[in-house]
Amino acid sequence: MMLRLCCCLLFCQAAWAGGLSSRLDAALAGARPAQSLALARIQSLDEGLIAPESLQPAWSRYGLRALRQLAAHERGCEGDLSAVPPLWRDFEGRRCMDGRLPTDWLRLHPVHPLGGSSAAHWRQGRPRAEAADWLHVRERADDLGLLGALSDDNLDALLAGARWLWQDGALWRLRDGHWRLYPAAAWRERAEAAGVSVSAAGTSACAERMDGLCLNPMPAPAWPWRAVLAGLAGLALAGGGWLAWQRRRLERERRFALQMLTHELRTPIAGLAGVVEGLRRDFDRLPDSAQDHFGHLAGGVSRLRQLAEASRHYLSADRLDEGRQAVRLAEWLDAVAERHQAAFCLNEDATLLLPAYWLGLCLDNLLANARRHGRPPWRVLADWDGRRLTLTVCDGGRLSDYRLRRLRRRGSGGEGMGLGLAIVLRVLARLGGRLRLSGPPTSFSLQLPVKRAPRQDHLA
Repeated sequence: MMLRLCCCLLFCQAAWAGGLSSRLDAALAGARPAQSLALARIQSLDEGLIAPESLQPAWSRYGLRALRQLAAHERGCEGDLSAVPPLWRDFEGRRCMDGRLPTDWLRLHPVHPLGGSSAAHWRQGRPRAEAADWLHVRERADDLGLLGALSDDNLDALLAGARWLWQDGALWRLRDGHWRLYPAAAWRERAEAAGVSVSAAGTSACAERMDGLCLNPMPAPAWPWRAVLAGLAGLALAGGGWLAWQRRRLERERRFALQMLTHELRTPIAGLAGVVEGLRRDFDRLPDSAQDHFGHLAGGVSRLRQLAEASRHYLSADRLDEGRQAVRLAEWLDAVAERHQAAFCLNEDATLLLPAYWLGLCLDNLLANARRHGRPPWRVLADWDGRRLTLTVCDGGRLSDYRLRRLRRRGSGGEGMGLGLAIVLRVLARLGGRLRLSGPPTSFSLQLPVKRAPRQDHLA
């Protein structure tokens, strides 16, 4: 859904950038021009009365001497005109003697050799209204004089057939046989409302060029993108919240399942404990073969009872400080080492407050991994310095990598020692201890803060 919305916005933006000239034309159709000139009236003028180069002396057609004589005579009606062509000698003579020109003379010779219209030179010292129809657009004071305000480039573009002109922020538009002048105040707001930015051609890159205009789309409205970003942010927050809620829900369900399992195990374990006690009382009457199996049964029931009790403490706290009991270190290590046919060394025997089940679980996992992946001899080294107990499981093997993180990741798929290490690391973290790996030879060291058991517990 969000992808479709983004594609729709991009499509709309592309459509927004197209047809700029038609949108500008439609915007100006509703605007009122400040001035309007009929194209037919402009076309009635000689091109020389519009072209900007007509205002300059005709250097290419007349020699410098002729132009200098003509300019000097025009100032005072005196001087030599021998280098001036007969046509313009006659023009100067009639002008200075207050004569008259033939009817079609100004139409046939609209541009003076010194630049400007012949009519403008003829009117010097005469009434201003005379020959006004034959003036250059830059010399006129009537409505056609509006063209005289155009730049040279715009006058050339007008003669070349352009339909749009840009002049100092104002737009000239040829439509329906009229040139219409729109000041910036009349067109800019309408064009921007239509999504068109207009500037003079050549000032910047143009999405669409039209005669002397450069058209670009206005920046797309910001609100659709803001809405998309806000929607994405909302989806991200909602997704994060949903994932957190799901994770918490699954954690609660898992915790509830473990609690229920621990609670339900207590009843059959209690029943098995009663059976074991009954068999213990009649132990002497059991056959020899049954007596051998009774020891395994009694040990299994004892471990099940410890598991249920330890699980209850594990589920009720973040740390496993509860359930510690006074344990004589040598006896406890002897039982653990015997289960795995390993030897143990102890620097000093003492009665300590230990989480016996969980610490035994860690040692069982490490010794099982040593027997499965290592080589004999398998040993457990114990050292208590008065504050911290260090238990080291050693074997004679060699690992390919002695970094716990990689070793655990390598076995996370169910192979190797990853699962056992994960259990040990998790339990030690809850107990406030830590695990270290060194080698070769391979040595896993558990470090856990422990205290000596009170004297009464020791005596008990």
